[in-house]
Amino acid sequence: MTEKLTNLLQRAQDLIITSNLNEAAKILDPLKHEHPLSPDVAKLWCSMAMRSERTKEVPAYAANIYDHVQGDFQKARWAQIMGIASFLLLDLTAAHAHFTSTIHHLTLLAKSGKAPAKKKQVEKQAGTENIFTSGKAEQLLWTTCAELAAQGIPAFPFAGTLLGLVRNGHLLEFDKDLDIAVWIESWEACCQALEKMGWSRVSMGFNYSNYRDYVHSEIGITLDLCGLEHRSDHKIVGGFSLPDYPGEYQRVSVFPEFDLIKRSTEYGDAWFPQPPEKILTAFYGDWRTPNPYWDTVISALNLEKFTLLVQCYAYYRLTQRWLSGDLVKAWSYAHQIALKDPDDVTVLRSRQWLERAISYLGQEIPSWPRNQPQKRVYTRMVADLFHEGHVNFLREARALGTHLTVCVVPDTRVLENKGKLPVMPQAERAAVVSACKYVDAVITESPVHTTPEFMEKYGFAIYTFACASEKERIEKYKLCATLPPNMIKEIDYTPGISTSDLVRRILDGAGSTNPESAD
Repeated sequence: MTEKLTNLLQRAQDLIITSNLNEAAKILDPLKHEHPLSPDVAKLWCSMAMRSERTKEVPAYAANIYDHVQGDFQKARWAQIMGIASFLLLDLTAAHAHFTSTIHHLTLLAKSGKAPAKKKQVEKQAGTENIFTSGKAEQLLWTTCAELAAQGIPAFPFAGTLLGLVRNGHLLEFDKDLDIAVWIESWEACCQALEKMGWSRVSMGFNYSNYRDYVHSEIGITLDLCGLEHRSDHKIVGGFSLPDYPGEYQRVSVFPEFDLIKRSTEYGDAWFPQPPEKILTAFYGDWRTPNPYWDTVISALNLEKFTLLVQCYAYYRLTQRWLSGDLVKAWSYAHQIALKDPDDVTVLRSRQWLERAISYLGQEIPSWPRNQPQKRVYTRMVADLFHEGHVNFLREARALGTHLTVCVVPDTRVLENKGKLPVMPQAERAAVVSACKYVDAVITESPVHTTPEFMEKYGFAIYTFACASEKERIEKYKLCATLPPNMIKEIDYTPGISTSDLVRRILDGAGSTNPESAD
């Protein structure tokens, strides 16, 4: 490749990245005629075309390149480009055939003992803020939902957003967008209201009647809006609906009926599903067990049917991961597809060859959660000046089950109970407890009295605590008096260490250089 061509392609790529597609076309259209069989030119041209409503031109051009290139990796890459273009054109039969061809070439590559090189991930710049852990995304969520509620539009947290709020008490830190849902009767009003509030509609290529993507003009975060409809069989349905297309072009997800309640937030009242567990169980099954390989479009347990639309999307994700060298993620997609369609021989064979390649490279095949029964343990603690006794307690608590949730009690509760504030405020105590390897989840609010209703709502099987004195034991049993005995487990208190002892040591030994004076 000449230096001039290299520079032109780099310029075109930069223009595509910044969505300056017309200028990119001015460079790439002439290059396409000058170098009709150049894979480098073709790759950028196809990328530009599929972003600028010229997708119809892609399949035939990509087919010429496919016929010209050599080797299974290159064949796989161009078969996938044809598949993506066909998918965007809603020619699902052709898309499925091209994605199947991609998998075939990648399987042949694996049989020869080879795998695509893993692409380097772009490292996050130091100091770059995670909008989902900073609280800004959650603020935007509640601000949006509260404003919609004020306009009489019942929009509420949904899907992964709801999962994070219910399971973790905050948004998932690895999430990429906000998910909200609205009844289909309020769909148009909701869409119009969002645009007036600073949300811009993102072109998806597909004109779903019940699903849209938006991006916030100031913050840049994406919002997925899902329309839900009450069905005559007392079910609620959502998904991706393409009017005037047959059933294989739809994605229908089914939920049991649930209600909405008003939830007070610092940004105003907003709607929230009640009980949220109905939605989460329908989606995820055991939603309390995190699964880093989950893909809601494919994995959702409440799909009415694994349609051709969903299968094409799943094939696209499988081939995308495989081509980028992420064999573990590719395996996870092959596994998810096989769970939905155990007769898919193409996927079953690809999963086997991926397993061989993963083992050969010394990587670990992921363990897919099997929705095994979970025994969830719950406790409340102050955890001030975190010490060895706390570690011993949490270790023993976690050993009682498969999952441990700790409520780090508020400062006001400590003041009421002990007559003084803790040394460390609640946020600091919660951060330390979260870092303990025996703890699966930390919450900062829960009722003082632990009741059967509370335990059932959050799926807890065991409530546990430790007591430093008989007086404390009597008080703690009073706070769980309505629980059956089999749900209560007292753990032995670690003698010789307490927060009060640590405070005394610090005061006695402050500024001293004599080890004995610090005892």
